[in-house]
Amino acid sequence: MERKYILPCAGYDRPGGQVSRAAAERLAIIRDDVIIGSMGALFKERPGEMRDYRTSDVFCLDGCGENCASELARARGRNDSTSIVIHEVVGSIENFEGKVDRLMQSLTQEIDKTRPRVSSKITSEPPHEIELIEEKFDKFTLKVAKGLKYSDNDFWVSTEGEQVRVGVSDFLQQMMSDVYFVELAEIGTHVDMFDDAGLMESTKILVEIIVPVSGSIVEANISLEDSPEFINESPYDKGWLYVLKPDDINELELLRDAHDYMTYALAKAKEEIGKRVE
Repeated sequence: MERKYILPCAGYDRPGGQVSRAAAERLAIIRDDVIIGSMGALFKERPGEMRDYRTSDVFCLDGCGENCASELARARGRNDSTSIVIHEVVGSIENFEGKVDRLMQSLTQEIDKTRPRVSSKITSEPPHEIELIEEKFDKFTLKVAKGLKYSDNDFWVSTEGEQVRVGVSDFLQQMMSDVYFVELAEIGTHVDMFDDAGLMESTKILVEIIVPVSGSIVEANISLEDSPEFINESPYDKGWLYVLKPDDINELELLRDAHDYMTYALAKAKEEIGKRVE
């Protein structure tokens, strides 16, 4: 079920703010798909708020000419949000309950217009026989899967017939620490080599997903939406990101093989962590 993130006007001491809050709260009681957002939490980009915001359809309730809710949504990267200007909806209605009822009707109509987002059905799984190269440095053990290609951005690619699978290297998942949110691109999206296609958020950092090969996304690992921890627990297996139909399989020759990437990752770890590699 696609969730609906409603961002009410923050002017609680003004009629528009009171009406927007009442309408949102009443709608949330009768609809399980409604989430009421907070302009304060969104402004401060609190992790839980940002997760709801990024994974939902967004509806902004603007109580005055400043359109603060819509402006904040745009500032936080959602140009696709729906804006409802309260005074245009309620018109000359003077009764508070009448205004709330009319705004609820308008909001419901807008919600019902939205189309569900495209999601993928996982039709294949990555191979389970994974042979690893392991190196220890300081308190870490770095694992690199053999038979894959790696980008300098620390993403891997495996060849599977006429398609390729993309995922996160063990080095990158260790640098990110605990991943708690993943946003994936839509099925059918075309990306060029080293384009960004989605993002991952951890307790330490926000990381763009940099696709190592050009092509069209034919599958996305939607299990990561509910279980982003797979990236940490199983980066070469359950934590895969996309399956693509590549434009030019020869692009893989521009990437590193496992042994070359291990050397690269160890040097990068030494630089980023600031400790001597044993």
